[in-house]
Amino acid sequence: MVIRSFLMLVCNVLFLSLVAQTQVALAQAKPTLAPAPTAASGTAAPKYSLRYQLRAGEKIYSKVIHFAETRTKMSDHEETSSSRTTSEKVWEVKSVSAESDMTFEYRINSVDLAQRVGDAAEIHYNSETEKTAPDVFRKVAETIGIPLATITIDPRGEVKNREGDLKAPQLGIGEITIPLPAEPIGIGAEWSAPREMRIKLENGTHKTFKVRELYTLEKVSAGVATIRIETQPLTPINDPNAESQLIQQMSKGQIKFDLDHGRVISKQLEWNEEVIGFRGPNTSLKYDARYNEEVLTASQRTAAAASKSIIE
Repeated sequence: MVIRSFLMLVCNVLFLSLVAQTQVALAQAKPTLAPAPTAASGTAAPKYSLRYQLRAGEKIYSKVIHFAETRTKMSDHEETSSSRTTSEKVWEVKSVSAESDMTFEYRINSVDLAQRVGDAAEIHYNSETEKTAPDVFRKVAETIGIPLATITIDPRGEVKNREGDLKAPQLGIGEITIPLPAEPIGIGAEWSAPREMRIKLENGTHKTFKVRELYTLEKVSAGVATIRIETQPLTPINDPNAESQLIQQMSKGQIKFDLDHGRVISKQLEWNEEVIGFRGPNTSLKYDARYNEEVLTASQRTAAAASKSIIE
């Protein structure tokens, strides 16, 4: 169970931006907006309009780093598994319609992957330095540099069309875009979007849990909005086995959105969860993970390329 979980985790980072077309209704959902607070002095508090504004012909590069560790205890036996992924992804904007719908092609330029299970030796693969990938990473390696999907979004981040059959497990990293509120909002305003999580129970059946992604505008500084994100369960979770699967699908962290250029420029998420009794008495599962995604500037990519050239 641990090995299978980590294979899914590694693959998810590569495909983190693809929308899971089964189970999940977030991309089509309309965010629910809570009213923003007003200024105490009686002067209207400033409000901000959050909109995607991609430009035809541009390429948006992002560096993604994801580390996860799972410690599983079964009676007197304890095992630790870990995975580490560094990747560069790119959105290549193909067109912008008269209605401001934006169509972009998504691909992964490079990956550096590592996985360790228990006392076994670490398995490692770097797409830029190794021609052949280990079996566990072979399918991932086959996707490097090729278009994974062509996606059309509207200014509020709603996916209008998607071409591409690759799907990714939902492990709390989020969708291709975040849903944005319909109206301008002030500091402290909240909005949310529904989502569904589907897990497999011990008896072989499946169960769907309803959750919502709650977003809060925490501050705006120098044209960058800081948004807090937290997944909140709406369906009661009374089964430790179900909980052990759900904790990896739930988000908690911070997003930075560039108001002037209309895009997410960074996302930081963290997990520190433990479930007792997920496989009966004297069992536990502890999940610690960190996820960081940051849009790269032209100078950052140039410096990285220069550094790579020196090393080679």
